[in-house]
Amino acid sequence: MSSTMKETAPTKAPALKQTLRSPFVSLVLDNFVWILIMIILIVAVFTTPIFFRPSNLINLLVHSVVLALLVLAESICLISGNFDLSIESILIFTAVFSAWLIVPHEAASGLNLSPMAGVLIMLLLGAAIGAFNGFMIAYVKMNAFITTLAVSIILIGSCVYISRGNTLGPFPDSYTFMGDGRIGGFPVPIMLMIFMYALFYVVLNFTPFGRKLYAVGGNKNAAQASGINVKRIVLFAYLLSGLISALAGWVLAGRQGAAVSHMTRDNLLYAFAGAVIGGVSPFGGEGKILSILGGVILLMAVNKLLVISHVNPFLITGMAGMIILMAMLVLTLRKLKFMES
Repeated sequence: MSSTMKETAPTKAPALKQTLRSPFVSLVLDNFVWILIMIILIVAVFTTPIFFRPSNLINLLVHSVVLALLVLAESICLISGNFDLSIESILIFTAVFSAWLIVPHEAASGLNLSPMAGVLIMLLLGAAIGAFNGFMIAYVKMNAFITTLAVSIILIGSCVYISRGNTLGPFPDSYTFMGDGRIGGFPVPIMLMIFMYALFYVVLNFTPFGRKLYAVGGNKNAAQASGINVKRIVLFAYLLSGLISALAGWVLAGRQGAAVSHMTRDNLLYAFAGAVIGGVSPFGGEGKILSILGGVILLMAVNKLLVISHVNPFLITGMAGMIILMAMLVLTLRKLKFMES
């Protein structure tokens, strides 16, 4: 009796893995985000046809750019096996700081520098904050959660101090161009989003840094044993995260035409959500750039569709949570698919 039980009990897990390895199930798991996008679009065809108006789709993409950049910043850290709670605060702080640099002295004692000087300092500052995070985590061995949370709190407090609680603006056209400019009638921020995702598609798939980033996230000890400088890779991942977050700050400040210490909220949560929905593993070493973009588009499409349909805002937030849970389930099943029997 007991010997029979020993022989039959372990067969359930291999049977499940065999099912997960079937071609159809594998196709669904590997393209989960795009399948959900197709479902959303089909629903929109029958329920909200105005969703497909060109002006509405362009507006959807324009308002996706800031989140898309933050998702990209967070995804780089997640792929390395870490995470960054300070991306939204870096966005706000660099936007407020650059605004303070370029507004006249009469506005919050601004320095009245040229817009391009403000932008350059803004991007360098974002990279420096990211590098600080990376150094403290990789070299000093501080906890990533506590470190980036503390930096986030410091930055938000600094924003209030610099701006003195005021809204800083308006900005000259050369500054707002990245947020609301157009080239040949096409929005500049959408061009920037396409460029950044194309750039990091190449970086993550065809450069030594990209291969090392996945290796470090997959297994730090194995990466270290193979000769990869793990600390340097983690440091550089955080530096890129800070730089991209500052770029998102430039876009948002340019689009709004002003900067304030509460210029955005909840984007940190949605950045995590977009990354996970796009197939980035919270445990590192996994994530495809096109699927990450798909995660952003899915979140924004669901949000836009529900807003157009006049759905209660609380239900919109709940729907995002449901999508995140589904994404985590898919990630778990995908890992189980590749586990050894």
